[in-house]
Amino acid sequence: MAYGRLWPAHPKPLPDELLSSWIVRVAQANGIKLQTLCWMLFGNERSPWNRDVDRSAPKWLIKTICEHTGTRYWDAYHTTLTTYRTILYPNRRRSGQLRWILPIRTFAMTRKGYGQQFCPKCLAEDQIPYFRKAWRVALFTFCPKHQVMLHDACPLCDVPVAFHRSDFGVEQGNMRPIFCCYACGFDFRAATTTAATFPSKEIGELFCEVLPFLQAPIVRMERFDQGFFVVLHQFCRIMGSHQNAGNLRRFVANRLGIDLTEIELGRTSIEHRRVAERHDLLLCALWLMASPTERIREVWEAKAVRYNLMLKDIGESPKWYLQLVGKCSNWRLGYRAI
Repeated sequence: MAYGRLWPAHPKPLPDELLSSWIVRVAQANGIKLQTLCWMLFGNERSPWNRDVDRSAPKWLIKTICEHTGTRYWDAYHTTLTTYRTILYPNRRRSGQLRWILPIRTFAMTRKGYGQQFCPKCLAEDQIPYFRKAWRVALFTFCPKHQVMLHDACPLCDVPVAFHRSDFGVEQGNMRPIFCCYACGFDFRAATTTAATFPSKEIGELFCEVLPFLQAPIVRMERFDQGFFVVLHQFCRIMGSHQNAGNLRRFVANRLGIDLTEIELGRTSIEHRRVAERHDLLLCALWLMASPTERIREVWEAKAVRYNLMLKDIGESPKWYLQLVGKCSNWRLGYRAI
């Protein structure tokens, strides 16, 4: 690193920190407005905030931040959502929906999507509050550490979280901290929390195994490979679709003895749903994934889901799933006879 390149304050990424959160903290630590810092580094033509920088940060942006903070490139790279490639989705894409990654729907410098979540208890406990990478993943509907539901918007004004706008249009001394709503100033750390609930011990334990795995995916587990998340996503899609008309979800709810919450059926993917709807769909889908061999047969025999719907638009489905669903292909013979 060339002499004189380091900024006076050069904080390093915190555990599981999101790239955008780190950049904001770097600007605040150096007492400079975020817009000014980005203009100095990248120019007006290459502002990182008119894109989903956490999803599609180019190498030049990461290298530039590393140069001025004395951070190793791979430490900075692991602040991006690209690290979920081959775990949650197969290939990196600059546009279109990535499986399990919450969209923030950038429009100029604003955000229209509810893709940035947070846990009030985590922010309150942090010596230096920051936003986690895991909070951009649709599977995270609650905090596995505190067992409380996440928020996907400001609890006071319901505006999408956009902490990079905390110093927009204000004097430098009036900048809001990263843990406050840019629109109304509400302190996210003071948000009311709701305990995460599970319809059975089995589902709760499986859910609480999946989330820590995604926070440290370097330690691979055969049970939670990409195929697991492909099939889990497929069942969430089916339960929210018009084609199934809620049949599969009603069957699972009756099986578990729970009341269903209302969700909007249609083409809306789980990534575009609010946190409460995602949690509801995931609980039912995880019941199926806890014992797929028996339960795929059970829901098919009960006519809660059609064979062709289980395979529709699934893409890179794992072999074990194709074999299980393949046994449902001849409805005249029945599952056990095949």
